[in-house]
Order: sequence, then structure tokens, then C-alpha cells
Amino acid sequence: MKLDLSGRTALVIGGAGGIGGEGARALVSAGASVTIMSRDESRIAAFAAELASHAPDGARVDHIAGDSLVEDDVAAAVARASGSAGLDICVSTVGRGSTTPLLMNNARDFTNELQVNITSAFVAIKSCVPAMAKAGGGSMVFTSSVIAAQTFPYMSGYCAGKAGLEALIRTAADEFGHLGIRINCIRPGLVNSPDNPKVAASFAGGRPTAFLEQTPLGRLGVPTDIAGAIRFLAGPESSWVTGTAITVDGGAHMRRAPDVTSRLREELGDETVEMLLAGQVPNPRGR
Repeated sequence: MKLDLSGRTALVIGGAGGIGGEGARALVSAGASVTIMSRDESRIAAFAAELASHAPDGARVDHIAGDSLVEDDVAAAVARASGSAGLDICVSTVGRGSTTPLLMNNARDFTNELQVNITSAFVAIKSCVPAMAKAGGGSMVFTSSVIAAQTFPYMSGYCAGKAGLEALIRTAADEFGHLGIRINCIRPGLVNSPDNPKVAASFAGGRPTAFLEQTPLGRLGVPTDIAGAIRFLAGPESSWVTGTAITVDGGAHMRRAPDVTSRLREELGDETVEMLLAGQVPNPRGR
């Protein structure tokens, strides 16, 4: 039986909708007091009001605008979320990836992907540890990706970013375990969310087939699939789990990433793709 989260304080970074929003909803429904942080203040204000209208007695819902890469912003969010006894839970669903052939990418954009996926987690961990130590321990949950442990041609920045995120999580879990702080992540497969327009567009165009062929359960994910795993890792049911990744992907990790070369041909043209396959640089992005 799931234990409730009444009396616990939580911060959800990137919680305006999609996976973060459903994760926040799961925590509130379990009785936690949740503060949501996102850059879009009007959007999170509306979402926080909607959550608050359905929150159980004693569960407070708050919001704060901020950038996950700005230490002062995250520190302010931690201070807003923490109760007098400290912070119990932090969930961060921040991440970004692009489908860009490596030979058409550039160092600036590649580094930006690493920053969004790794540095945002570093900032969250650094900001949350003191508040969680004050509380006598806590749980941090991050969203990685199934391709942290797979290859996915044309997504080198995202693969490297999520693999780096997981290395950071393992190291931090070891470093702060003596404080009772647990740090884990979830590896989602492809999730069809309103916050992921590329996925929504692939459905509209009837093009999720390549992904479905590599998914034994035969469907793409939805945000509530991931929210259940967030709830588990945030709560006392997972009190002996740290430094690990839980895969929630319909079984896609047992196969391989889909071949998206045909999509690149549609977007870039046959000539460009043939140059890429020959190891030639057609027109590096950003030059």
C-alpha cells in the first residue's frame, strides 16, 4: 500500500505541464505541499490554481517563476518550497534534445544541450542538499531518457547530456547518502505530451510507427505513466533506493532506437543525407 505524503514539502522544477505537471499532481494528490517552478509565470500560476482546487486538506500549492540554470532562481524556489523543517522532495523534469546530425551541429548548440540536461541537475542538487539535510534527509528525482543507455544516431547531444546526468546522479547519491538524501532518475521512453510538439506532430502526421515498432507494449507513453514512477521514487516506499535509474518505456530499452534517416531525407534532402553518410560536412548549423 502506498504511504501518503502528508506533511512533506516538495519542489517540482519544470512543473508547468506534461511530465512535470503530472508529477506535481501525483505529489499533491498524495498530500504533499508542492511548489512549482517554471519560467512561464502565467502558465504555472494557472496550473497551480488548478492543482490547489483539488488538493487534499493540508496540502499547500505554490508557484514561483525561475530559470533552472540560474542558481539564485533555484535557491529562491527551494526557500519558497521548504517548510520550517526543510525540504523533503525535489523533482526536476528539465531537459532538451534535438535531432541534429553531428556533422551539422556546432559546439555552442552541443554545449547548450549538455547544460540543460546536466547543469540544471547540478544546480538543483547543490541548492536542495542543505534544505534536505535540515529535514534529516530527502528524495530527488530527475528525468533522464531511455537513450542515456542506447545509441540514437543524430541525437548525440541529448544522448551525451542524459548519460552525463546519470553519472552526476550516481556520484551525488554516493556523496550525500550519509545525510539520508536519495537521488534517482527515471528513464522515460518516447512520451506523447502536449509539451512535446515534435511528438504531437508525429502523431498528427501518422508517423509514430518507427517508434512503436521498437516498443514491445505497442504504444507511446503518456505523462501519467512517468508520474507514477516519480511518486514512487519521491515517497517512503523507495526508502532503500538511491543512485539508480528506473526505466519506464514500454520495453523500448530491449530493442534499439528507431532509424530516422528517412525523416532526415524529407527535412534535409537526399543530397545532404548522402553527404552525411559519406562523412562529409554539408553545411554545419550555425555557420
